Amino acid sequence: MGNKIEIMPLGGVGEFGMNCLGIRYSGEMIIVDAGMGFPEETPYGVDISIPNFDVLEDYADELTGLFLTHGHEDHIGSVPYLLRRFDLPVYGSRLTLAFVERKLEEHGIADEIELNRVEAGSNVSIGSFDVEFIHASHSLVDCFSLAVETPLGTVIHTGDYKIDESPVIGRPYDLEALRARGEKGVLALLADSTNATVPGRTPSEKDVIPALDEIFGEAEGRLIVTTFSSSIHRLQVVFDLAKVHGRRVCVLGRSMKQNVELAEELGFLNIDPETEIGLGESRQLNDDEVVYLVTGSQGEVRAVMWNLATQSFKGLQVSEGDTVVLSARIIPGNEKRISKMIGAIYRRGGNIIEEKRRLIHVSGHASQDDIRILTQAAQPQYLVPIHGEYRMLFRHREFAKNHLGFEEDRVKLVENGDILELTGETATVVDSNEIGKIFIGDNGSGEIGLETVRERRKIGYSGVISLVITIDRNSGELVADPLISIKGVSGVDALNGTLEVARQSVSEAFKEVSRQQASDSEWLKEHLRIHLKRHLQSEVGARPVIIPEIVEV
Repeated sequence: MGNKIEIMPLGGVGEFGMNCLGIRYSGEMIIVDAGMGFPEETPYGVDISIPNFDVLEDYADELTGLFLTHGHEDHIGSVPYLLRRFDLPVYGSRLTLAFVERKLEEHGIADEIELNRVEAGSNVSIGSFDVEFIHASHSLVDCFSLAVETPLGTVIHTGDYKIDESPVIGRPYDLEALRARGEKGVLALLADSTNATVPGRTPSEKDVIPALDEIFGEAEGRLIVTTFSSSIHRLQVVFDLAKVHGRRVCVLGRSMKQNVELAEELGFLNIDPETEIGLGESRQLNDDEVVYLVTGSQGEVRAVMWNLATQSFKGLQVSEGDTVVLSARIIPGNEKRISKMIGAIYRRGGNIIEEKRRLIHVSGHASQDDIRILTQAAQPQYLVPIHGEYRMLFRHREFAKNHLGFEEDRVKLVENGDILELTGETATVVDSNEIGKIFIGDNGSGEIGLETVRERRKIGYSGVISLVITIDRNSGELVADPLISIKGVSGVDALNGTLEVARQSVSEAFKEVSRQQASDSEWLKEHLRIHLKRHLQSEVGARPVIIPEIVEV
């Protein structure tokens, strides 16, 4: 067991979000990140998705710690759900753990969890693992790459990163620490693939300043800036430019307020006390004296920006002469919602500026030349692309082969649930688990299984039928005709005769059932459900969800 390292992604490989990965050696396993995703199933009462942690039950006695690379939701959003099931110490930076602690308090488990704050350049030894925290530059601050050292070799997990040589806050990526690891020998590099399809370098966080500076200077009315509330670099730029241009900043939205307050408290944001104001004070200022910094860059219907655009937020709304700055990328899947929000802003007379028009947003992820710089510093024996859709993982592999000199067998593509076994000589996928995902309801608490979401989707597309059969418990015969209630089923109704034919068909199917079979209510319900399903599909092409019920009188 001690002569191999096993890498097992639970989320974030072949998809956006839900980043979570296990590293196992000698009967011990650490978990890196526990994130959430934003599924396409959101119309069906689903808010977020998290990895299905059932597979970790097989390793429950081996789990030794949870290591967090940074504080974005796709890396920490499922931490409370993981820690409800497994008692693990947590290791992360000050800002990351401040975000996590807030989540644990919301879930009522903050007092039960051991949180360990670590600094860049420090090491934590836990069982067979020695983990070094390497400072990483990203769109968030206080981020890490991890060097996970084992007796067999070292695995580097990049987390999310870019090689930013001039970040607004903090230091550039610590390439020297990574080179030191590379010179000692790196067995495998698990590397962010989000921008593996993008040539060149990812721009620095400072590169948005000129365009935003121009916008601040040109705007004659109110400025409304929406961005990710965790984009601490961007928030600092907004506060700095507001001061330069004689504007005051009003922060709106729960997460934006919390993150501004937290980042300032921890010393990451430097805000002039005279610059930030409350909503009431903002109403007393002239339009060219205020900036509203708000949540909702992804068109979230409960966020401030959506409400400003479509109705009002505490009496405030977009109006003629306002300039709205959408300083964020569009997360795949949110295009329609954002487009609708933009249309509403235009309808109210606002002018919107997005990243397609001006350089007001830069990615936090490594483009191809960033990937080159980091990979050459780490000098890994094996490269394992992670974080991103499968096309990004594939393009990461092709870039490594065509431009970084990697042979085919040195770049390993894996998917969620795969177990990649590393020895000193080989890297092989030896097994695969069915991972799946769990959905969290709109209220943020209840866990919803995949089958439930599929049923909801099917009801939404095909409708639902309630079938009630009433039986005499003594004779076992039908007391009345089957009762069929229809909701949203196309082609079946009382007017065209299809409903009556369906009743007759169910009655005939019941008559063919033996007394012994009818005594098993579960078998009978399933038998009649399948019969009605086949009948409707054959007669009208409908495939609704059918809910049968047996009533004995």
